[in-house]
Amino acid sequence: MTTRPAKSREGGRPRAVAGTVATLTPVPRINGGADDEASVTSVDQATNLIRQAIVQGRYGPGERIKISETAEQFGVSAMPVREALRKLEGEGIVSITPNRGATVRPFDEKFIEDIYEVRTTLEIMILRRCIEVLTLAKLKRLEGLIADHRTAVEADDIEGTLRTARTFHTALFEMGGNREAERLFQRGWDTILALRLRFGYSKERLDHMEAEFRQLIDALRRRRFCDAEAVIRMHNRAGMEDLLQRIEQAKLSPRVD
Repeated sequence: MTTRPAKSREGGRPRAVAGTVATLTPVPRINGGADDEASVTSVDQATNLIRQAIVQGRYGPGERIKISETAEQFGVSAMPVREALRKLEGEGIVSITPNRGATVRPFDEKFIEDIYEVRTTLEIMILRRCIEVLTLAKLKRLEGLIADHRTAVEADDIEGTLRTARTFHTALFEMGGNREAERLFQRGWDTILALRLRFGYSKERLDHMEAEFRQLIDALRRRRFCDAEAVIRMHNRAGMEDLLQRIEQAKLSPRVD
């Protein structure tokens, strides 16, 4: 039996600084939209559950994920599991080969670094477009999202912290108006989401995130692309290093049986 994440005092939610393994329960995509939970399909649910199981180590590197067994384990039909594995192949989490099916790819440091590199490249591109279409109303919306993020952090709410951070980043892609870039960003975020739900954030990282968001808004307000690029590079680099450190610390921590 694995340990459960620490709970916050309000609402019994996992804490943002939790570093223990979260329970494997159905979770909706944390997009930040009002209709997210209602829009989760059986394929989305299967994808979330399998991704969580991989991140939590229930499927090891190189291990085959059998469709029939997985469907029975999660209480869904074979079709959603098959589609979920295709989606996870697109995320780079599993590899599908003829006559063997889906196997888990190694979840190593290089894999995480690659996700953040792609994410940073996409955000640098979209920031240039944001500056071109920026208005005071759009700036105020971003400032409001930072306030929502601060509220979640202060409540020690990991899901709220992730949801509001994702909404802030997604707002940049919406402002820039490139749906394909947003789609690629969301795909990488789903993997980081699963990792953060398990490993959480360090307190220092949470303290710095809001400051970085505000620095980014300031650069956008002044229409200084070079400054905005520098901030987003720093933001993503700090996030990647914190996540890798949390994963390494978890390896060294004893598991509770």
